[in-house]
Amino acid sequence: MSLFRGGAGTGKSFVLRELVDQIWQSDRRVIVLAPQRQQVVDMESAGFPSPTTIANFLIKGELAAGAVVVVDEAGQIGGRQMHQLLQLARERNARVILSGDTRQHGAVEASDALLAIERYSGIAPVELHTIRRQDPALAINQYERARIKQYRKAVEAAAAGKLVESFKRLDQMGAIVACGLGEQADKLADEYLRLAEQKSSAVVVSQTWAEVHRVNSRVRDALKSKGLLGANDVTVQVLEKSDLTNAQKRDPRFYPKDGVIVFNQKVRQAAPGASGKLLGIVKIGVLVEVDGKCVTVANRLLDKISVCLPREIPVATGERLHLKANRTLAAGGRTANGELVTVKAVRPDGGIELADGRVLGKGFREFLPGYAVTSYGSQGKTVDHVLFSDSSIKAATNAQQWYVTISRGRRGIRIFTPDKMQLLENLVHSGHRPLALELANGIRPRLANRLWDRLHGCLLRFGQRAADTFCRLKMSRHHKHQHQQKHEHKNTRMLHH
Repeated sequence: MSLFRGGAGTGKSFVLRELVDQIWQSDRRVIVLAPQRQQVVDMESAGFPSPTTIANFLIKGELAAGAVVVVDEAGQIGGRQMHQLLQLARERNARVILSGDTRQHGAVEASDALLAIERYSGIAPVELHTIRRQDPALAINQYERARIKQYRKAVEAAAAGKLVESFKRLDQMGAIVACGLGEQADKLADEYLRLAEQKSSAVVVSQTWAEVHRVNSRVRDALKSKGLLGANDVTVQVLEKSDLTNAQKRDPRFYPKDGVIVFNQKVRQAAPGASGKLLGIVKIGVLVEVDGKCVTVANRLLDKISVCLPREIPVATGERLHLKANRTLAAGGRTANGELVTVKAVRPDGGIELADGRVLGKGFREFLPGYAVTSYGSQGKTVDHVLFSDSSIKAATNAQQWYVTISRGRRGIRIFTPDKMQLLENLVHSGHRPLALELANGIRPRLANRLWDRLHGCLLRFGQRAADTFCRLKMSRHHKHQHQQKHEHKNTRMLHH
């Protein structure tokens, strides 16, 4: 196994593609993987050969002996998938290259696997440090060139874990705007409108879905008032996903009264994209009515359905949409969850033509306005300018969210917050979840020491030299853990100082 780490905007994807090309030229089989469908689409566009999602790869289980498996955005892989991947690679005597950045958002599923590997495997990562995304050469004048240089230094500080310094640099260059909650959305919409009139790409990053909806509505109104969207609106009913866990899907109390169940993958006679209503919940699974028929979704297949809430939104020519499902379109082409697309026209039959030539049929309604997205949804995206709408909610702000958000822009950033000091206090908190390995070191130290002693006793059977080597490993691990704890408290001490 090899670890390849690159911060946001360091050109990691470019280097990874060159690596894959070199492996191909050496006549060795290479498999390219990514956790999400949107990432696979981006890799296809970048020229990677036949990338696929980790889930599809593990389902097929096809891996040639001695092949090289290259995994991009490995920080978003949960513990179970990582274990299955490494187990298959071991069986086929394959080499695995994990590429990712644990300073950004981690896995949705249980266990931040790449973080555990970085901290406890002892494998030293190959790392890119030079940030190339915030390039002063993109500036149109000397003033903007100087601002891009300052912007890049702020991103570099965040990548190095110097979050307070990162905040201060952005504040000194006037990128952080203090405003009341009542005027925050208006100021942000005005800035978005100014950038749209300059033909600069921009994305708004918000921390909560309530904030996303509020900003989307205000930005759209501003664009409409300036004639940047089509004159005629068509009201479309869309399906907004409720992020229910599998345990919640087995409890009828979590289903909205008018909720719609959408099939993300085929389950029995229900095809991907099919929708239905909840009939009931039994011991073996969830009963769904689809076109007058009852489909039983077994408990182990609950990941294949989503519970959605219908809502109506206006759509016009020039509208920006945020697609929320992976689908094969009836008119040809595919969609990827997380895509930002532009509307070319709305057909009389309800179909929506996109600027890139694809057509969303009237049966595809899993999308939302796409002017504002969450921090997790913005990861992997690059725009000219990023606008950050801070809600001052402590639980929604952390070091990973800050780093991902501020690093999206090429030329500039503006942050709108009702309270600068509250934002500074919130962003120094780590968003990493505790690992089980860390619980052994913290909550149950006596149990951990007992296990170390038992392993030491076993190694004594192989000779004193083996036992001594083990003791040195234990001490090295102890000092490493202490260093990690010291680093995690550094930002908090700086803030208090």
